[in-house]
Amino acid sequence: MAEAAVALLLDLDGTLVDSEGFHRQVFRSWFTARGWPVDEDLLAAFTGRRADDVLASTPGPWTGEDVAAITAELLGHMAALPRPDLAPGAAELIDGAGVRLALVTSATTGWARRCLGGRLDRFEVVVTRDDVTHGKPHPEPYERATRDLGVAPARCVAVEDAPAGVASALAAGIGRVVAVSGTFPADRLSAAHHVVPTLARIPALL
Repeated sequence: MAEAAVALLLDLDGTLVDSEGFHRQVFRSWFTARGWPVDEDLLAAFTGRRADDVLASTPGPWTGEDVAAITAELLGHMAALPRPDLAPGAAELIDGAGVRLALVTSATTGWARRCLGGRLDRFEVVVTRDDVTHGKPHPEPYERATRDLGVAPARCVAVEDAPAGVASALAAGIGRVVAVSGTFPADRLSAAHHVVPTLARIPALL
């Protein structure tokens, strides 16, 4: 039988908040304003990752542009988003997990505060896009979270909604990586140790 987890590491967008639809809307608007073609596969490439990492490493209509400048432009579009709703079961999970909590997100601290409000204060550690050199799917975000918590990765549970996040947690040696289907279908998340339909299934895996 697996040891009980000592910490729960949670992704934000698409996991704790129903925000991926908002993000895709902003990407579509931004691409359209720039006269760039956009399709679902392209939008999926940005899901769960820092936008500047994708812009810097993936060929596209942005190739040759200043990544920092266009990332700032995109984040400006993001600022216009309304506050998204918490995903079903998110409040209960954050408030009643019974283990130490870390937030591991590719978003900014400001966006995390906007999404979670006072619940952000329940997280002992918050790792955002600005706290790491390499974003997901690189292991650094989860390595940073476990290091700041002072816990062994193998004694942690990570919850993600995107393949990039799952890959990041696995590469960091997280003991149990749980993917919540919805943003992506279950077959795209099969690398995770567990794939569940809702956050309500998480407490049983701690």
